[in-house]
Amino acid sequence: MAQDSVSIGPLRLDEEHTLGEFHRLQQQAQSVDFPNGPSSCRRAFLGQMIHPRPGNTVLAWGAWVGGRPVGLCAIGVPKADQRRTADVLHFAVHPDVRRRGVGGRLLATATRHLAGLGLPKMTVFTSGPADGAGPGDAFADATGAACILRYQRMSLLMGPTRPTADSDISVGYELLHWRGGVPSNHRVAFAEMSSRLAAEEAARSSASQTPEDFDEDKIQELYAALDAWGYRTYLTAVRHRDTGLLVGYSALGMADAHQQHASQWDTIVLPSHRGRGLGAVLKRANLSWTIDHEPELTTVATWNAAGNAAMLHVNESFGFRVDQSGALREWIL
Repeated sequence: MAQDSVSIGPLRLDEEHTLGEFHRLQQQAQSVDFPNGPSSCRRAFLGQMIHPRPGNTVLAWGAWVGGRPVGLCAIGVPKADQRRTADVLHFAVHPDVRRRGVGGRLLATATRHLAGLGLPKMTVFTSGPADGAGPGDAFADATGAACILRYQRMSLLMGPTRPTADSDISVGYELLHWRGGVPSNHRVAFAEMSSRLAAEEAARSSASQTPEDFDEDKIQELYAALDAWGYRTYLTAVRHRDTGLLVGYSALGMADAHQQHASQWDTIVLPSHRGRGLGAVLKRANLSWTIDHEPELTTVATWNAAGNAAMLHVNESFGFRVDQSGALREWIL
């Protein structure tokens, strides 16, 4: 295939049939790159394209050969009054046409457009085997994306003995559980904790990052977006009895097409309440809460910043084991 036989153009996000073709492309790429992982969920893919995260819009470009989709680049673009870094949502090239310039042309098209909008940076998350690099890492290196934070993916395989919630939570604390989002009277506290977590993550980065800031409206909009993407969400929070304040939470989600695989998302305890084992209590209680509603669950995966030794230790104590490496990378536009 000659390079000039590839056509590159913008995707219309209101054409569900076309987006579905690019979802199949993503599944084909994932089946080669990560053959043992759960298949990409169509509803989640379409939802992320049509109903972006709060404060973002989505721009996407496709690559075709003879009318057949062979490449995809979808970018989350912050609104003018938000963070000034764009994020890659989906980037895929069909295995049959790799190393033929398709990915490079998609990237060049996207970065030219974003630079014209005045955006200075674009980030991408890449992943590969635990002891090496994946195709995304090689592409990012070749195109000048600097690694700014390393991650490890850890997975927990459920055995016949399922985790149960702790009955010995530290004196003075109580647990709360929710499905599908955060109640309105707790969104301010969740926003403060989410902002704190984002700031801690940014502080571990080797680049100058502006952490995402949350307020109660963004928390509501975020879980509304997750619902539109088809995610079933499970949350457990810990409340300090004396003050009535929420001081930590753990969140987990399962895509619409997944019955056996879950993603462990954020877990945070505010600094003034750390050292009491609350992080482990939250994760165990939320996993037990999830299993009550998802009896077919067999695998939970979570990404941890490599420098977050405390959370790595908590996950290892649960039986999580490292099975992939990851990196947050950044292009300067």
